[in-house]
Amino acid sequence: MKKDLFIILAALGLAGCSELPTDPNTPNEKGELERSYISVSLLSDNEDIVRADSSEDFEYGEGYERYVDNVHFFFFKSDESAFPVNGVSGKNYISFTMASNGTQPEESGKPNEGPNVSDVKDKVLVFDSYKGEYPAYIVAVLNWDTQHIQPSYTLNNLYNAITNIRNSNTHFVMSNAVYADSQSDVIKASRLTIENIGKSEEEALANPVEIYVERLSAKVAVVAKGDVAGKEATYNTKTSVGDVAVYAKVLKWELYNEYHQSLLLKHIHPDTWGLAGGIGFLWNDPNKYRSYWAASQIGGFPTDNHFDWLNNGLNPNGDVAYCGENTNQAEVDSNGTVISDSRTKVIVKAQLIKENGEPVEVASWFGNTYVGEQTVRKEVASLLSSQFFYASGGGFEGIDADDLKMVGGNEAPESVDVESYEVFFQLSDSALAKEWFTYSNESGYKPATSSEINTRLATVEPALVYKDGMTYYYTNIKHLGKSGSDSEYGVVRNHIYKINISEISGLGTPVFDSDININTPERPSDINTYIAAEVRILSWKVVKNNYNVK
Repeated sequence: MKKDLFIILAALGLAGCSELPTDPNTPNEKGELERSYISVSLLSDNEDIVRADSSEDFEYGEGYERYVDNVHFFFFKSDESAFPVNGVSGKNYISFTMASNGTQPEESGKPNEGPNVSDVKDKVLVFDSYKGEYPAYIVAVLNWDTQHIQPSYTLNNLYNAITNIRNSNTHFVMSNAVYADSQSDVIKASRLTIENIGKSEEEALANPVEIYVERLSAKVAVVAKGDVAGKEATYNTKTSVGDVAVYAKVLKWELYNEYHQSLLLKHIHPDTWGLAGGIGFLWNDPNKYRSYWAASQIGGFPTDNHFDWLNNGLNPNGDVAYCGENTNQAEVDSNGTVISDSRTKVIVKAQLIKENGEPVEVASWFGNTYVGEQTVRKEVASLLSSQFFYASGGGFEGIDADDLKMVGGNEAPESVDVESYEVFFQLSDSALAKEWFTYSNESGYKPATSSEINTRLATVEPALVYKDGMTYYYTNIKHLGKSGSDSEYGVVRNHIYKINISEISGLGTPVFDSDININTPERPSDINTYIAAEVRILSWKVVKNNYNVK
């Protein structure tokens, strides 16, 4: 038998027993050493279920998503304390590296076909222990960077460990599937019985321990085919500006508020959620060794909490991205207004275009929509020309469009009430050199500094400008829960969220400066805009939903 097919474990202690002597070859009062064998088979994707399930609720996954670089087996006593390995109380796990078969990860970061979960089948763990001394539980962790592993874990320590969802080699970290039994007990480790422990390799192979594992990451795929014949990824926004029909062309997409870390083992709360689907759907499925909901650690992980139109939107149409589990819900006030939202979202980067494909710059002010920001500046200047004047040829000229510039809401001082997606008005660079006056019927012409004029301009109703047609749309990711339930939105490990954008209505959220960070995606309150999306969620578990996202 090849060496990499088994692990020699020496002198494992009895579950719940006192510590073993540090010398594993020194017998104690419990008896003499005895060699035993455990056969372990890892399973993922419920392979037999996947292939036989006509409902298409499961998907087998790509080869690189099942790639296995290393495996760590953790052992525990019946009281879930650490079971010492090789008689050393400071370590309770054994690791081995899979043979690569000459296959290395591609430059793209996606490993080629190579060792996968199904290859960890009938691996025989060989160990010496004192008679009757065996571990009670076993947990498998795959593709975990060894630099993150501590010497010893209780089961609770392992359950609460935080780690990256993929290791430095881009392989997906996996761990025991967690679910609840019929008594609402959380099954987070595989039980070892005396029947699993043979006196020979052949005996062990006759009764292997099956360990179901699941990826820590969720997978999101976005497809935007468009609803305009002959125009790829282009949607009729059902909006016109004057006689110009406006379309939205989807360019790329990005995840927002995605978690790059995760709890190593899924956390579930069957006592409070209820096995009958009290959180909005039947989330537990012990027959398939799966649960389809989780409790995320609130605020515990770093998130990608910014977006800029120019540099983000890295995922091409139809591509996939991966993120950590996130089932946190939005925080709302007594009026139902969202005041904090850490849910993972999909941001769709798009450009507003005319029917011929040319970009169209849309601008809106005081409820009126125009083509081009120059038109808005003319409208604003015409209303202000009786209030603000500059000296010209011994007389006075009213402010005009060229005297104004637009500034992104992100640059507004705290005293200015403007949203980040809005723009406010200031004097243009050329206008700063002019001699300015204000006018009123009471006092007539009165000198004013450019700073005073800018202060007054900043109080003018802000505008919306889709510079060069730049816009974005976003949606929270729906899960399996019914509408209005706590499980309606969220991403759960080992699920695929296949989002097909079927319709885009409205102009979206305007982008004035393409490289300014958008820290919180927002929708203009006075613009009706939404995405209609069809969602399939696989487990890799699939959820199917149709919904409108505003």
